[in-house]
Amino acid sequence: MLKKRKWYEKYLPFVARSPEMQLRWLEAALRKEVLTPHEITPYIKLFMAPDGEGNPARVRGLLHSLSGNAIEKMLAAADIYDAPDLFRCIAEPTVAQAVIAIIKAPPPYEKNPQLVVDKVFQAVYDCSEELLAQAAGRVAGSAERPAHFQENYERFKEIKEDEKLLSALYPKAIL
Repeated sequence: MLKKRKWYEKYLPFVARSPEMQLRWLEAALRKEVLTPHEITPYIKLFMAPDGEGNPARVRGLLHSLSGNAIEKMLAAADIYDAPDLFRCIAEPTVAQAVIAIIKAPPPYEKNPQLVVDKVFQAVYDCSEELLAQAAGRVAGSAERPAHFQENYERFKEIKEDEKLLSALYPKAIL
C-alpha cells in the first residue's frame, strides 16, 4: 500500500522539522540512497546541533529506534567533527561502528589533525577501552587504514597511560 505523503513532508525545510521528523528523513535518505553520503553530511550536522547546541540525551533517545545498519550509514556520512558526538550517542556501539568512526581522516586544511583524531579515539575509548583496541586491531590489519593511523593510535595509547599514571600519583587531580 502506497502511503500518501503529507504536504509538509515535501515542502517543509529540514531545519523547520521536529527532531523526530529529521531523523525519519535522514533514515529514508540513507535507505533510498537518493543522496550521496557527502551530500547528507550537512543534514547530520544540523540534526546533531539544531540550535547551535547539541542535546546528546535527545539524540541518544532518537537513535535508539534506528537499526545498526542505519547508524553505520550515518556514521559513515558524518564528518570527522561530528563523528565523536554521534558515536557517544549510540546506546550499544559495535566494533564495526567504531571502525567506521576511527578510519575517518581529518581534512587537509585542518591545522591540528592529531587533536581531531584524538577526539574520535576518545569517544570510542569512553564507551570501552576494549572496543577501541578491537577496532584499532581491525583497522591496523585492513587496507582501508588511513595514513599515520598507527602513529596516532600509539600516541593516544601513551596519553592514556600517562593519564592513568598521573591519576594514580595525584588521585584528587581532575584530568
